[in-house]
Amino acid sequence: MPQADGAAVRVAMTGGGPGGSSEADPRERHDPDRHGVAAHIQWQKQDAWLVMWGPYTRRFWAFARWPVPLGGAVVSAPDPAGLYTEMREVERLHGFLRWRYGRRS
Repeated sequence: MPQADGAAVRVAMTGGGPGGSSEADPRERHDPDRHGVAAHIQWQKQDAWLVMWGPYTRRFWAFARWPVPLGGAVVSAPDPAGLYTEMREVERLHGFLRWRYGRRS
């Protein structure tokens, strides 16, 4: 679950969200700015991650799209900087650079 201080957290999958309602605030269902930021991050990462803005959770979410251990790798953060940090951590943990570019001699 997200931490109260808004720090980035790694999760497998979570249900529900703040307040326990299953529906996003109608004013926040469509947020083109944050969706655009998510699309830009995905483009920068060359589609190695699926990146989305979650209007209900009010967090950016990234799903690894390269071979990772069973269960996958999902990270989230309340802002792009935190998301990049979490993505880099998972990339180091699961050998992303080795997969992307092969072994270096």
